Amino acid sequence: MKSVLDEAFKTYGRVLDVDASEFMDEVQKLPEAPNGQVLYEASVPSFEQTKLFLKFMDEVYGGMPVEFGCCHGFNDKLNGLEYHRDSEINIAGTDMILMVGHRWDIDYGDNSYDTSKVEAFFVPQGTLVEIFATTLHYAPCGVDGKEFRSGVVLPGGTNEALDVVPKAKGESKMLFAINKWLLVHPESGETGRVGLLKGKNLSIRDFE
Repeated sequence: MKSVLDEAFKTYGRVLDVDASEFMDEVQKLPEAPNGQVLYEASVPSFEQTKLFLKFMDEVYGGMPVEFGCCHGFNDKLNGLEYHRDSEINIAGTDMILMVGHRWDIDYGDNSYDTSKVEAFFVPQGTLVEIFATTLHYAPCGVDGKEFRSGVVLPGGTNEALDVVPKAKGESKMLFAINKWLLVHPESGETGRVGLLKGKNLSIRDFE
């Protein structure tokens, strides 16, 4: 298992030197997710009332409107990979693991991706990670069966339902939501406008 602090992570993202103490206080107040479930909320009001939210909007995203939400729950599988047209910021409210890949390894001929190319990185609690737009990623995994908690910062509107649904042609066959292109493994049970993950539905045990 590699770490986001390792040189190997530099093609996927970078660690940001930002004080996340406000977020760490707030994220601990969330109720625990039901066992076996992963929950995502694009915008958490208590997060967006912090000075950290303004820093993300004014500095990290250069004045763009952003949303500050949370993904948390119990997960140890890959299940899917997504990408956006911009970086995503993850804040490790707990120790967690990210499984990632490169967009340039997608076969856009059939909108598929070979999971053997996936790498896993440990993210220590309190670490802020910028995940580049060229990086495939999805819900983090917990450590030792514990619940993971991750702050998620994205441009406003990301992951909401599409206002305009383009014709399902080419890359648009994977356009699952606003600013969200999604590939899933058959074991995930997810259907709709998605691409295909070929190979094993990896778990964190595959990287031990």
